[in-house]
Parts: sequence; C-alpha cells; structure tokens
Amino acid sequence: MVGNKEDIKEHFKENRKEIENRLEEFRELRESPNKRKFNELVFVILTSQTEAQKAWEASKKLKEQKIDQKQTSQVTNLLERCEVSYPESKAEYIKENKSMLSQPTLTDSKHSLKINSRIDEEDLEKTRRWFAENIKGISWKGSSHFLRNIGYGNGFAIISSHISSQMYELGLTKNPNPPDTYRRYVNQEQKLKEFSEDIGIDIKALDLVLWSMRTGEIFK
Repeated sequence: MVGNKEDIKEHFKENRKEIENRLEEFRELRESPNKRKFNELVFVILTSQTEAQKAWEASKKLKEQKIDQKQTSQVTNLLERCEVSYPESKAEYIKENKSMLSQPTLTDSKHSLKINSRIDEEDLEKTRRWFAENIKGISWKGSSHFLRNIGYGNGFAIISSHISSQMYELGLTKNPNPPDTYRRYVNQEQKLKEFSEDIGIDIKALDLVLWSMRTGEIFK
C-alpha cells in the first residue's frame, strides 16, 4: 500500500534533497546532444515490463557498443543477457527508431540523430504527441517519461502500472489498470495533478515520490 496523504508528504520531506537532485540531473539533459537523449529514449523503450535498473544497464551497454554498428540479432542477444523482456521486439524498435530519427530533412541533410529538432519548447504537448505517435515501443506514458528524463516534463505525469495502482489505492481512480487511450491518460494525469496540488508536491516530483515509496529507490 502507498499509504495516505500524510505518509506521502512525510516521504517527500525525508527524501526531498535526493529527489530535487535527480530532477536537476534531468534538467541538465536539456542541453545534452542528440546521442545522449537517444540513450534516454532507449532506456524508456526498455523499461516496459522490465526492472528500471536492468533497462538502464542495457541502455548503457548499447550506447557503449554503438547500436548502428550492430545487427538486430546482436542487439537482441545483448538485451537477453541483461534480462530485458521482449528483447526481439525491443531490438527492432530501437533500430527502427534510430533509422527514422536519423533521416535527412530539408534543414539537415546529414544521416545523424535529430531528436533536439523534434522538441518544441513552446508546445511540449505537441512534442509529447509526436513522440507517442511516431516512436515505436513507447506510448503516452513512455513519451511523458522520456521528456521528463531530458528535462521537459514539468507538466506531465508518468502514468505507469505502478502509478495507476497507487492512484487506485489512494481513491483517485476507480480502476487500478493503466490508461490505454490518450483520453484516459490525460484524465488520470489531471487527477494526479489535482492531487499534487492538494498535498503541495509538484507533479514532476510526485512521480519520484510514489515510485520510491513502492520500490525503495529514487531512480529514473
């Protein structure tokens, strides 16, 4: 059980410094190059039904070994060794996403990653929609997670299965399952925003608070 409002506020108070440090790490990634941001995108793809630590270790190894120099089968084998779920599908997603994000454009004819050009700081909701609808292996949750991890998720909630079940335990929703459509996603997101305002914990920090209460760690 996640506890009640007072438990959540107390947990935030006890872990505030570590949470704020982690959020600052995310903000610093705004200025990072495309390759570093792609590493975060790979991590988010890998986290689906996989422990976050294992997904992060796998994403770091893929970065070190240069994805574009490996066959899909080699990526699959690496993911299997790191105990990532659905390694074949995720290997294909990663390779296809990198190819798509590296296509030449009218303003950049090089075959290099173009994640930064896809981020519209003036319209982050449009940016979130683009990633959710065009990047294979992520959804609205994954798109929100990715943007938060690179410093652009101040107004987004990351409605994972863990968060959905906690919202249900808190009486914020009538169903413990994560949302499966955009409309349901933003509906739960709004409920979590209202809850964050009620308890005085910013939405971008609340995810880390709830996650750490469930898992015992403040991670990504």
